Amino acid sequence: MKSLLALPLIVLGISSPTRAQELPASTTSISAPTAASLSAPQPGGDEAPTHAANSTYASLLAFAAPRQSLAALSFAAPAPTPAPAPFAAPPADPSPAPQTTYRYTERDYRLEIALGVAVVRFRSSAYYATGVGTHTAVAYYLQDWLAVEGAITTAFAPAIFANEHIKYLGYAGGAKFSGGRARFEPWAHVLAGGIHMIPQTGLGSKNGFEITAGAGVDYGLTPRLSVRAEGDYLRSHLFAQWQNNAQAIAAVVVHF
Repeated sequence: MKSLLALPLIVLGISSPTRAQELPASTTSISAPTAASLSAPQPGGDEAPTHAANSTYASLLAFAAPRQSLAALSFAAPAPTPAPAPFAAPPADPSPAPQTTYRYTERDYRLEIALGVAVVRFRSSAYYATGVGTHTAVAYYLQDWLAVEGAITTAFAPAIFANEHIKYLGYAGGAKFSGGRARFEPWAHVLAGGIHMIPQTGLGSKNGFEITAGAGVDYGLTPRLSVRAEGDYLRSHLFAQWQNNAQAIAAVVVHF
């Protein structure tokens, strides 16, 4: 009975040195030998199991994750990486300023000068005449609707009375009333002045008095340039009598 109990112990004692010889060989094939393992004495006898366990633990540590440094374990946030400087955008091409359309709703220019052609019809007890000449008018606006105006009109008619040519000169000044600054600008005026007629007759002086009342319309081509159509009634006192005359005018108006 005692021999049967001792048999397992003998087998265990024989297998332990053999297993101890195999374990170091397997571990050294997996992990590189350390300086401690090279300097330590070779296992033998009763120290073989302990050395085998240490070798197994060392091989397990070789496969463990490397230890992190203190800087990696710090809780401080890493310094931000500076962003690359953006590329400078090319300067935008300056676009031309939008041009404002002139709407003729305000009177930007106070002074206007009209130059044109006039046709004058003169009638009296001495003679009738239709002459063609020039017309010049200057107006300065005190308000958008009110201006002071001065005008001079000349006309030349065919010869009468033994080859004497008829010459007419009318000059006057007064008030001008505008219907509003627009592309079509209607207006009216009343002027008072004088008249000079050649040839002189035996009925009286060649100088007299004249009143001009009429109206017209200006059409704006540009803010500074307009064309004008005008018609006037002329009431004159010449040769000791009153005359009823008329004139028509086409002119170009320049605004300053």
